[in-house]
Amino acid sequence: MYVNVRILASLLILTLSAGVSATVYESYDCSIHPDGSFSPDGTKIVYSAFDSGGRDKLFIANADGTGATAVMPDILKKEFTPDWSYDGKQIFFISTNKQGNGKICVVHTDGTGKKELMPDDPRKQWYPDVSPNGKNIVYVSRQLGCKEKLYIANIDGTGARELMPDSDEKQFSPDFSPDGTKIAYHSFNSEDTLDKIYIVNVDGTGATELMPGSKENQFSPNFSPDGTMIAYVSFDEDDLDRVYIVNTDGTGKRRLTTDASGREHDPHWSPAGTTIVYNGNVVVPVPAPPSTVALGATDAVPGEDEEDEHATETSTPGFGAIGLCMILLLHLIMRQRSL
Repeated sequence: MYVNVRILASLLILTLSAGVSATVYESYDCSIHPDGSFSPDGTKIVYSAFDSGGRDKLFIANADGTGATAVMPDILKKEFTPDWSYDGKQIFFISTNKQGNGKICVVHTDGTGKKELMPDDPRKQWYPDVSPNGKNIVYVSRQLGCKEKLYIANIDGTGARELMPDSDEKQFSPDFSPDGTKIAYHSFNSEDTLDKIYIVNVDGTGATELMPGSKENQFSPNFSPDGTMIAYVSFDEDDLDRVYIVNTDGTGKRRLTTDASGREHDPHWSPAGTTIVYNGNVVVPVPAPPSTVALGATDAVPGEDEEDEHATETSTPGFGAIGLCMILLLHLIMRQRSL
């Protein structure tokens, strides 16, 4: 579908109070798995990107994009969709097993002690998210008949159970609320044939559509640290993925990017609630509050149709990833400015 399309992209951080700009500084190959997550103290970001051998690897970088280091440089398996433990000492992520199936694993931030969380579970697993108190993990598991369903387990992998066994809909991208009482996720709604965001109690009861009546596809919900807003992805009028924010009661929807090219994926709030990290190739000022600030966007990579003379096959993976089923050239530098 995307053959012969060249896209320059980056993992960007949006400052909610004013704005942030990004310019090119280094080239690298990016992962096909869109992800990026702040550490609990907000000083680091973990993400996946291609290494020099073309494998998806976990990297940890400073929150300003410097100091990117591979977590497990010698491991040959693919690693993606990472999430921090509540204390910031470990990383939960997906790794492929001998059969090529994704399985939840955990490793210390220094790359030691890697282990599979549920080695006796034969089902594929995706999108792990750790509860705020560090006691549970919610994730997606593929059922018989290719049904993706939400499961919740103890943090050590024991006691796994399906969250909503009576639901027939596929479920994806779970995210705990800051108080740990609810989980946001997106699910395919068979009635209107759209992917919609829902919020459910942590015991699996009370699933409620976030924006009933909406005619847009909605993906990748992520709670703000104070629990009052959700960042998510939807399509714009050009059928491109864009980052939006909405109140948790479904009101106040607003798009964070305008007049931008490329695609945007997988938004995550910083612990302080002042920034959002997401995958894309644009720079935007983000309003707070919404109604009085004019939104705008500029191309993060000037001259994106030109080849990068510094790109090499062995360049160090940089600070970013985007979900496209092809290898892309990726550039990023972060430079804050007051508006």
